[in-house]
Parts: sequence; structure tokens; C-alpha cells
Amino acid sequence: MKIVSIKAHQLAVPLVHPYVLSKEYGVYSTATPVIVEIATDEGIVGYGECDPWPLFTGDSAEVSMCIIEKHLGPMLLGADPTNINEIHRLMDAIIRNQHMTKSAIDMACYDIWGKSIKSPVHKLLGGKRRNEMRCMWSAGGATPEEAAASILESKKLGYYGSMLKVGTADYKMDVAKMKAVREAVGDDFPIICDANQGWDISTAIKFCKEVEDCNVLFFEQPLQSWDVEGMAEVRRSINIPLSADEGVATIQDARKLVEAHAVDIFSVKVSKNGGIAPAKEICKFAAVNGIKVFFNSMIEEGITEAASLHIGVTTENIVEGIGHAYFSPLRLDGDICDYYKQIHPEQGITAITDKPGLGIEIDWKQMEKYTIGTVTIK
Repeated sequence: MKIVSIKAHQLAVPLVHPYVLSKEYGVYSTATPVIVEIATDEGIVGYGECDPWPLFTGDSAEVSMCIIEKHLGPMLLGADPTNINEIHRLMDAIIRNQHMTKSAIDMACYDIWGKSIKSPVHKLLGGKRRNEMRCMWSAGGATPEEAAASILESKKLGYYGSMLKVGTADYKMDVAKMKAVREAVGDDFPIICDANQGWDISTAIKFCKEVEDCNVLFFEQPLQSWDVEGMAEVRRSINIPLSADEGVATIQDARKLVEAHAVDIFSVKVSKNGGIAPAKEICKFAAVNGIKVFFNSMIEEGITEAASLHIGVTTENIVEGIGHAYFSPLRLDGDICDYYKQIHPEQGITAITDKPGLGIEIDWKQMEKYTIGTVTIK
């Protein structure tokens, strides 16, 4: 089998409600996914997605489109999409890093591979360990009252816990938000606090000390992604498990965090981590080093969510006691595939499909609605 053409579609998808994040990221109101469509000489077409966000990963949709058109696309024409190792070797040989963009190619190739042998991707990854994953929600909120109302609503809808965005310029306000949330939802609803690189060491420690009585399940990425030693210092100083998100983009990042005893949990995002193959490698590395895995999401559409779910059901060492982030398209104006017609995350459960490949179908009316540019390589 050979790749005969690659299309990349640049999208702009509004959020239903603006997402209030840390002082590092501000307010996010429009997602900018790039959808990759790879066609083969056997008539099989695979789909992938990446979710660039300049402040988060250093990538943008415009950069991803350029990389696909000028670098990755021409190199991959004629390659066998079912040879995932060779696809990654070719991509790494033409351009360094750019994990976000490469993830879309990786997903599309797994989709083709599965379709070609009529197998779901989870079987290609060794087989599912469970048939479903619990689902959580995520809330920002500029005030304690807004955050509490949002997370209480997620509890009523049936989600298994929620992430609370903190890391603002006023950590005292974030403490108040966490306390208001806990009072609103009670002691039995799991809460994660995510600072999205918004603080320094002392602020992160002070926040954790002041919310110790709030039963925070874990605390995510308070410091800049590169500050491994700082994360280790925070971990030694608090009584809440610590997670890395922006700080664990690659397997090399994972190794540095383990060597420094810096975290308890890796936040895995298939788009951030460069695709299904690299994300699965990080999950396996975490398992042998006693690290738990939390399946998180960018502000992403259903293709990426489907890829993440296939990895999630095959991974042994997942975080228990809370759901994982399989809800992202519900924050958006619409999904460009049928992923959320198959599952019901708002009921607290995301069930894996046994359909071939990623198990999704593209909604071309939605694609047309959000597409602002397309390039074709053939």
C-alpha cells in the first residue's frame, strides 16, 4: 500500500463559552484544529487531527499547514502508511520536533492500517483492557461562584469529577474558587486543579497548603514546562500528587521527570505527544516507573478524542477515582465527525468502538462550515 495524496484542512471552530484559563494562557475562544486526510493507492482514506495552540505548544495552525505542505507531505508520498515506525522515521528525518503536526499524520496512518485489516486501532495497540473509560469535565470561571456553578452542573450531568483551572495572577482567588467548588459539590466528587504553568514555586506551594482540606485529587503543571527541578521541589513540599502536562511532551521529557522524582502522574494528550505511537510509548514508560497516566485533551475535535480513547482502553496504569478528558468537542460549536453520536460522555462513560481504524466518519457539512483553508499534496 502507498500514500498517493495528502490533504490538510485548516479549521476555526468557536467555543460554546469562552474558556478562562491561567494567566499564562488567558481566555480561549476559538479552536484551530488541522484535519489531515491521507489517501492510498488501494482506495483507503485515513483521517487525523492536530490541535495547535501557540501559547501551549509553540505550534499554530498556519505553521502546521506549512509543514504538511512543504515538508512532511512531499516526503511521505509513496510511503506505506501501515508501517508506523517508518512513517515516524521519515517525518523525523525531514524536520525536527513539530510533534503536534506529526500527530495528525500518525493518527491518519493508524486509521488506514486498521481499515486495511478491518481491525479497530485498540487491537493494533495490543488489545483493550476495558470496554469504556469514565469521563470528567473541565471548568474555568472568573469567580468562585462561576466555577462552583459550572462544576456542580457537571456533577448533576453524571461526569466522574472535574478539572478546575487555576494559575491566575491572584492565587488567593484560586484558593477561594477551590473552596467554593468543594462546598458546592461535596466531598465525594473528585477535583483536579490545573495551573497551566501560571505560577512560580512559592505560589504553587502556598496554594497547595491552603487547599489541603479540599481533597484535591492531584495538582497539574504549576510551573513552566522546562522547570523539572522546580516541579521536584514543589512535589517534595506538598501533600497533593503532582502531574506534568506541558512538561511531558516527549519520551525524553518523561525520562527527565522520572529521574528527578518530579511528578506522580503524566497527563497524556495524543496530539501534544506526537501521535498514537509516541503517546503509547510514554504510557508504557510511565508504567514501568510507577507513574500513573491521566488522559487529557487539548481543545480538540472527535478525531483526536477517538485516537486518545483507543490508547486509553489499552493502558493499564491509568489514574483511578476520576474520569478522563473525553468530552472536548462538547465545548465546541460542533464536531466534524460522528464520534459523539457513538458515545455519551455527558452520562459519565465513553465506550470504545470496535469499528475498523479509529471508528469515525467525517461530517463533511460540518467540515465545510469550519474550514478556512485546504492544501493538497499529490
